[in-house]
Amino acid sequence: MAAGIGRTTLHKHYATRDDLIRAVGHRALDLWEQALSGISNADPDGGLQAVVAAMIPIGPQLAFMWRTPSFDRDKEFMAREKEVVDQVVAVLKRAQDCGVLAADAPDWWLLQTFYALIYVGADAVSTGYLAPRDAPDRVMRMFLHGIGAQQ
Repeated sequence: MAAGIGRTTLHKHYATRDDLIRAVGHRALDLWEQALSGISNADPDGGLQAVVAAMIPIGPQLAFMWRTPSFDRDKEFMAREKEVVDQVVAVLKRAQDCGVLAADAPDWWLLQTFYALIYVGADAVSTGYLAPRDAPDRVMRMFLHGIGAQQ
C-alpha cells in the first residue's frame, strides 16, 4: 500500500473503511486544534497571519475533512469541528475589529473565502507552484487585497 502499511495490519486497527475515514478526520481536527493553539489574540491583525501560516501546512488534511460528506452525519465530529471553526471565526472577527478586514463582511463570507484561499495555498505548495515559506504571504495578500490591480 502507498501508506507503507499492509492491509492486514490496517484492518487490525480499523475494522471498516468508515472507521478509518473517521480516524483520519479526527486526526485532521487534532492537527487543526494544534495549529490554532499557539495563536495570540494580541497580534496587531488579531492573529490572522498566524492562523494562515498554521493552516497552510495542514491544508491537505483539512481538504480531506471538508470534502468528506460522511462527516456531516457524524454528530460527535460535527460538534468538535464547530468548536474549531468557532476559533477561526473569532480570529476573523478580531481581524475585523482591528480594521484588517472589512467590518461589513458577513462571517460566512469571510470563513468560506478564507477556507478557499487556505485550500489553494496548500494545493499550490503541494504541486510545487509556490514555496512553503511564500504561501502565507500570498494567501494574506489575496485575502486582504483581492486579485484586482492595485491603484
